[in-house]
Amino acid sequence: MSDRIPCINPRCRRTAADDGESGEIICGKCFRTLPAATRQEHRRLWRELRKWERRITRSGDDLKANRMRRVRDRLSDQLNMHWDTCIKTQFLAPEKPAGLDAFLEEVGL
Repeated sequence: MSDRIPCINPRCRRTAADDGESGEIICGKCFRTLPAATRQEHRRLWRELRKWERRITRSGDDLKANRMRRVRDRLSDQLNMHWDTCIKTQFLAPEKPAGLDAFLEEVGL
């Protein structure tokens, strides 16, 4: 299974082909379980990143391309931070449901 990458959701058994670029993936089914605001923000960041990539490839001016690369790098950092703080934490440390166990833990028993 070394040529496959598992979904970040530990309860999901789906995998994707290893393209050599990404180390982590989320399958479509698990992505759809995320809150709508999280999905929209992730898609927005991806669209912006791809837009700047296209602009860089079409640019003939090196000075403009360097400025655009800095913008692209900032967007990439934002996307990585969103992945780590919003998406991965949703599956690796999910909120506890309101119930007896959560109440007893809160009380200290």
